[in-house]
Amino acid sequence: MPEAATYRKVDLHTHSTRSDGHFSPTELVDLAVEQGVSLFALTDHDTLDGIAEAHQRAVEHNLSFINGVELSTQWNGVPLHMVALNFAPDNEELLAIVAENQAIRLDRARRIADLLVKQGLPDLFEEAVALAGESQLGRPHFASLLVEKGFVKDANKAFDRYLGNKRLGQLRDVWPELETVLAKLSDQNMELVLAHPKRYPLTVTKLKRLLNDFKKWGGTGMEIVSGNERPDSVRLLERLSREFDLKASVGSDYHGPFGPWMQVGKFTQIHESEVDLVWRSWE
Repeated sequence: MPEAATYRKVDLHTHSTRSDGHFSPTELVDLAVEQGVSLFALTDHDTLDGIAEAHQRAVEHNLSFINGVELSTQWNGVPLHMVALNFAPDNEELLAIVAENQAIRLDRARRIADLLVKQGLPDLFEEAVALAGESQLGRPHFASLLVEKGFVKDANKAFDRYLGNKRLGQLRDVWPELETVLAKLSDQNMELVLAHPKRYPLTVTKLKRLLNDFKKWGGTGMEIVSGNERPDSVRLLERLSREFDLKASVGSDYHGPFGPWMQVGKFTQIHESEVDLVWRSWE
């Protein structure tokens, strides 16, 4: 079993209702303060919409706030996430990438709706868009509609019967290539961090290839821990951060009080003195 998560003062990976989190940006900042966090980033999926609200609340709390976003990309056909940190919110290159990913997400939702129709369900696209509102449209919104309309008794059944990967086997995400995204952002004065490296279906050998490419193409950091990784995984990622000269970032990947998420500001202890911390240049 993983050792108990360690209280931290830094959390550079969190999500609000502007993507797929449970709390609004304001509520999430309030929670970070409640948990004793002193350096905080909001990193919603493919959107900057919550940053202004979170920043304003952080100012009210005198909390050090870092602009962040988690970008969807792919490498050799493997979907990956990259966290961009400490950027100007009006950065044109970043805004263009976010807009492209938003268009991909909308197209993906249309395809989900079409595949559900092929399974004998009504077209739920417009209702899903309305239900999502300011959040990032995705399968959970379709699941909620299926429950509401009585097709299934709960969200788990919705995924088992209609929305799981086996049911939506024709659905393929076409995210921008990692190399392309890094080429656009590597000279934009921001930290580019590979998110949760151990969660991808990669052997250690393939992970090293990814890290080599990531560094070569302009990546600057990697998450040493994001949530409740096992201590042996954290130690491995510490070694890899040194081997590939990538700064170490940390975060809870908090989405809300339900599910497998760690609390804001809590995750497995890292050896801070053995890695180059991404936030050292901000202090």
